[in-house]
Amino acid sequence: MNIELVYFESCPNVDVARKNLREACSTLGVKADWKEWNQNDDKIPDHAKNFGSPSILVDGNDVAGGPEDCCQEKTCRIYKDGQNAPNVEMIKNALQQGLHS
Repeated sequence: MNIELVYFESCPNVDVARKNLREACSTLGVKADWKEWNQNDDKIPDHAKNFGSPSILVDGNDVAGGPEDCCQEKTCRIYKDGQNAPNVEMIKNALQQGLHS
């Protein structure tokens, strides 16, 4: 399973995303090992460029369904539940789907 965290350096919500990702991995017994892509870095892969910050991808899929559901530029992201980072349940659901793929 390929897990990625997409963010930009000045985003105040990336630490919450990391915490929620660690918690979701721990709850499911998934190794908390992911790649991080800083959108301010020229080396960010094309597939990660159009997500708001923070975004978590599991096997290339946004845990919240974006990027068309969120934004198309480097901005702080607001999720459908009003939070500024993907919640633990959202991440767990995506990880479980990844485990069963």
